[in-house]
Amino acid sequence: MFETLRKRARKTYLWRAGLSLVGMVIILAATKGAIFQLAAGMGGMDITASPETYEGRAVTLDAEFFVTDYVEHTTTTVYDSGNRSTSTNGNSYIAFQSVNKDGGEYSTWYFYSLYMGKGKTDMVYEKIDETWAYLNDESGATAPPAPVKVMGTWSRMEPSMERYYTDTLLEIGIEEGDYDKIYFYTLDTGKLGGVNPYLFWALMAGCVLLLIWFVASVIGCFRKTYEKEIHKYLRKNTACSLGEIEGDFATAHPIGKDVWVGRKWTIYMSGAAAMIVQNHDLVWGYYFKRTGKNSVSQMQLYTADKKTIYINLSESLTREALGYYGEEQPQMIVGYDAELERMYQKNFPAFLDLKYNPVMKEAPEGSFLKI
Repeated sequence: MFETLRKRARKTYLWRAGLSLVGMVIILAATKGAIFQLAAGMGGMDITASPETYEGRAVTLDAEFFVTDYVEHTTTTVYDSGNRSTSTNGNSYIAFQSVNKDGGEYSTWYFYSLYMGKGKTDMVYEKIDETWAYLNDESGATAPPAPVKVMGTWSRMEPSMERYYTDTLLEIGIEEGDYDKIYFYTLDTGKLGGVNPYLFWALMAGCVLLLIWFVASVIGCFRKTYEKEIHKYLRKNTACSLGEIEGDFATAHPIGKDVWVGRKWTIYMSGAAAMIVQNHDLVWGYYFKRTGKNSVSQMQLYTADKKTIYINLSESLTREALGYYGEEQPQMIVGYDAELERMYQKNFPAFLDLKYNPVMKEAPEGSFLKI
């Protein structure tokens, strides 16, 4: 018995592991493996490297100096009435990093574009003021602005953006030179792996959960958790033995691949766990189906202590199982009727008097109805 149950449980665990692995691959592919790019660059982007090195990659950068904004990004919505509304998404800014190599006398400034959402506007304008206060202070008394850690996608500028960017740099007197390096790249903090950062991190959280599920499923293949409920039943019902259950299982009617209807017990798989039901407690059983968004197809069994057991089965397999219950469990009512449900809900003692109580009262001591 346990060997059969182990195979069914292992198949479920392997199926779960496969699904979780596929889910992780889909998420990582959809986000272009950006999490690996971020992990590989935890130390931050090397601004002195060739900008092509990071093109299309997710990077982190300690943005030091914000010079000015140069493009406002907006979205215009056109309604059926012809009216329009425009909302601001954020701004593109010109920023630079100052790098002094080998203790030289002069620093090299590396200019680039940085997109920030509108929620960061006040903070960036404050940084712009701090940048110019630092640059204009010839006394050296003003401290440089504290760097802002930003994360986004490093991308080549579109032609229109490049034009605005170049024109703005010329307006403030900045040109390419020995100590001024101009990159025609933008760090877009509105995108990580091609998606919104909030969505990106939500997907990464989902990926972590899938990874945990994958590991748990692999471990489950080598554990005996599928036996847990049967051993729990034996501890509670000390008059029964494992040998009796195994003997009943050996002659049980297999219903599909996950249900075994015996004379004394019904054993079925619920996920990767084997569940056991004492048949003489059953008073009613029928097929239930619900279509739509939350569709189900179940065999529903009801016990003398008014508990409900839900077993996922097709209609044909449920009818097969109910046929065996009808032949071998005379205390059970088989099949659904609205009047039966009303009696079950409103007058349970009368419901038991229909079949269960009379049959159990007349059952000879030691028969299959008495465990």
